[in-house]
Amino acid sequence: MIEIPLSIEIDSEDTEVAEVLVDGVLEGHNQKFLLDTGAAKTSVRYDNYTAKFETVENSKISGVFAESQSDIIALPRLEIGSLVKENYSVERMAKANQEAHNLIGMDILKDYCCHFIFDENKLVIDLADSFVGNLGLHKLFLDAGFHPYVNVQFGEIKAEAVWDTGSGVTAVDTNFIEKHPTLFEEIGTSVGTDATGSKLETSEFMMAASVIGREAFSPHKVVGIDFSRMNASLEKPMNLLLGYTTRKKANWLFDFPNKVWAITKVVLIN
Repeated sequence: MIEIPLSIEIDSEDTEVAEVLVDGVLEGHNQKFLLDTGAAKTSVRYDNYTAKFETVENSKISGVFAESQSDIIALPRLEIGSLVKENYSVERMAKANQEAHNLIGMDILKDYCCHFIFDENKLVIDLADSFVGNLGLHKLFLDAGFHPYVNVQFGEIKAEAVWDTGSGVTAVDTNFIEKHPTLFEEIGTSVGTDATGSKLETSEFMMAASVIGREAFSPHKVVGIDFSRMNASLEKPMNLLLGYTTRKKANWLFDFPNKVWAITKVVLIN
């Protein structure tokens, strides 16, 4: 069993929005990493330490709003708690991309059964034997980038959602909002930042009550974003990115190797 504390950083302008960070070490260098199930690959910022590594190949990082160039480098040692990767391939962000976080992506998490316990602010890895036998499990779809998909039900309307720990707020495709306007009440605007550091003003909505797994979720705030660019390259187009405003309302078990998931507890958080 590996237990990793989660650091919840509340947005200074909106207390409902938050980032979920973990402590990491890069060959003796302490770093903060955004825990990001919406990222296919782990990535690090360009700094004095990461700059010394030669580029293995060129790549790119895709955010909700934009894409940015990156390089693939090999890190001698990456530690997240007692989870250790040696000679590990990661993306190095562009030098100009200084506002983005280091990211722990699905290339690492996909190999483990992960219990995200938000009411205790911790991630527990490899507890399949302790939990799976007592839970009503749901089949988990993972796409080619190992992004985890869950279904969100609004009565008879089903939405495809990526469960995204990298998103501070749940985002809904504006095309889905336009198709189902009775499910969304516009309440304002806000400025968001994606994995590339790009910023965009978005409309805020109050999303209607829904059911995820077997659990009821009360109406809560989301933002509307056009997913057309992202969906054009996805194996399964998505309608929602389930961010912190939704995720914080429950504890979630994802057994990524066995492709099953469950909500283990509903958390009574506003």
